[in-house]
Amino acid sequence: MRFLGTGAGEMYPNPYCDCNVCERVRKTGARPRLRSAFMMDENNMIDFGLDILAASAVYNAPLSKVDHVFITHTHDDHFSLDNIGAMSMADKRQGHYPISFYLSEGAYSSVMKTIDALRPLHGGRHTIDGLISMGRLKFIPIRPYTSFLAGETEVFTVESNHRVSNEELAVNYLFNRGQKGKFLYATDTGLYSQKNIDILRGAGADYLIMEGTFGSLPQSRDSTHLNAEHFVEQVDKFGQAGIIKPDAKIYVTHINQCNTFSHEEYQYYLHRNSSYNITVGYDGMVIE
Repeated sequence: MRFLGTGAGEMYPNPYCDCNVCERVRKTGARPRLRSAFMMDENNMIDFGLDILAASAVYNAPLSKVDHVFITHTHDDHFSLDNIGAMSMADKRQGHYPISFYLSEGAYSSVMKTIDALRPLHGGRHTIDGLISMGRLKFIPIRPYTSFLAGETEVFTVESNHRVSNEELAVNYLFNRGQKGKFLYATDTGLYSQKNIDILRGAGADYLIMEGTFGSLPQSRDSTHLNAEHFVEQVDKFGQAGIIKPDAKIYVTHINQCNTFSHEEYQYYLHRNSSYNITVGYDGMVIE
């Protein structure tokens, strides 16, 4: 398992920004953060945003064998039609088609409307239309709080409170990979409702990968992103409800430059304030 991006939508550093955080990254050589994406293995990945093709090249993580892509939501740091369209330029692919993109019903509707709107700019036929008709690509709408199989992986969907539009909320995923263990991927999410806690109660995840977007920046309890304080609180609740195992490996992703923590300061805060094994992720990081 590997992080291909651990940043949020703003990028880290933001190329238009000269704040102290962005300048510190530039001047000290600290790790930049591409926008978030995660590769479970060569066949399965989560999110496909604006930076995914660059991340694939930088971290020598080819996408040629990917069969399943799980989209959390259609904000462009998590989903890019243009980057999917680049598939049309691939002459050869080891493995088989189609590549299945799983996304919520609201996200699916939004994507179809976007393609409809863009067709006149592409001579009446979008690149995505060609990929679908050739059997290279499939969009599969999914419902919240349901299970389905993607290859050999059992997947359960959880709706978050992070809103894209009136018809789309972000989706979190609980994956059961058999002997490889269970893991919960939660971005963009905010604090879980009691409903979500109860639904996932006893899940016993071996891994938790969760957004800690705002780090040191104070957030209201109804924010749709977590800061470090709320991250620790959510981990505690997950532990109490048995959603994660006591020895679960926990990672922070989707971090933006609006908070003042350096990577090391974020890590220190988590070590000081949580009894769980929490690691701040970084781009290219491999999880065993």
